[in-house]
Amino acid sequence: MPGAAARGPGEPVAARAAAPVDAGVGEPVAAPAAPDAAVVEDLPWLRGSTHVHAAPSGDSTKPVPEVIAWYAAHGYDFIALTDHNRVTDVDGDTAGAVAVHVGDDLIVLGGVELTYNPGVCDPPPPEPDGKCRIHANLLGVTARPEGKLEWADRDSPRRLDSYQAAIAEAGVLGGMVQINHPQWHWGLTADLLEALAARGVKLVEIANVQFSRWNAGDDRHPSMEALWDAALTAGATVWGVASDDAHDYDDDGGGSYPAGGGWVMVHARREPQAILDALAAGRFYSSTGVTLARAEVDGDALVVEVAADEPGDHRITFVGDGRVLGEVDGRSARWPLDHATSYVRAVVTRDDGARAWVQPVR
Repeated sequence: MPGAAARGPGEPVAARAAAPVDAGVGEPVAAPAAPDAAVVEDLPWLRGSTHVHAAPSGDSTKPVPEVIAWYAAHGYDFIALTDHNRVTDVDGDTAGAVAVHVGDDLIVLGGVELTYNPGVCDPPPPEPDGKCRIHANLLGVTARPEGKLEWADRDSPRRLDSYQAAIAEAGVLGGMVQINHPQWHWGLTADLLEALAARGVKLVEIANVQFSRWNAGDDRHPSMEALWDAALTAGATVWGVASDDAHDYDDDGGGSYPAGGGWVMVHARREPQAILDALAAGRFYSSTGVTLARAEVDGDALVVEVAADEPGDHRITFVGDGRVLGEVDGRSARWPLDHATSYVRAVVTRDDGARAWVQPVR
């Protein structure tokens, strides 16, 4: 696999790439005229978390109703309840539906975090701790099995086989597969991510805020963004997710895994299936605090615009084939889709370090 740049795409570069003269990079962008208001739906941006734990997980003490109340009170439109090896129902009569609760305040998608910590895996994790971690969410689960799930392939040490068992479980329970904190104990390679995408995996966490140092990589291990870019360059289609992986819900930010800090903003109707469809199609951006007004293709360009009420200064970085194409200090920018690279994506970095990731377009 061709490697991506060692640094994260949002980090400063020695010299910025020159923007094509006709690209309009850094210039204010105006909203395109709708071709037909009767046909084009004005969709809202919905804030959601795809990785949420409550008391049934065993490593959270917060009852499910209080978890739901926390996200509703903090402006979320939806969450996926992803307890460890357990599908947690809420309303009690939702079998066959992709949501376990649909309220005026919050939609709760059915989900589970398929959790497997084998003693041996191939390729093996680096020393000194040598831990293997295979964790994958299913989002929009329609089955409602009782009790703890036994799903793992315990006969094969291969990481791909372990993840394949999670993919197979999605065929039983329903749901979309999301690979969770895959660089925890350095468990991911670009080849593995490419293979998972080829097997139908739609989502991968590039910014699980509980695992920041693993996301960033180090001098011996690539960052999650570098691995994502390498898989994208090889032709994979997989979307990058930010999540809070929440277990603790004190508003003072206490606990080992506090809520908030990472989420997705989905461009969809406020309906469970519409949200899932938008996630599967990459119609969302991911954020650790930055809010965008636009993140879309307009004609032959990728357009990014920071929300009007967003504080601070921003840098918009365009990335393609694992390299920085250009950077703009400002609140709006566009980059042409001129086939010079196989894809273009964007990262918006605020002066306090918060980011938003715009999904790749080809």
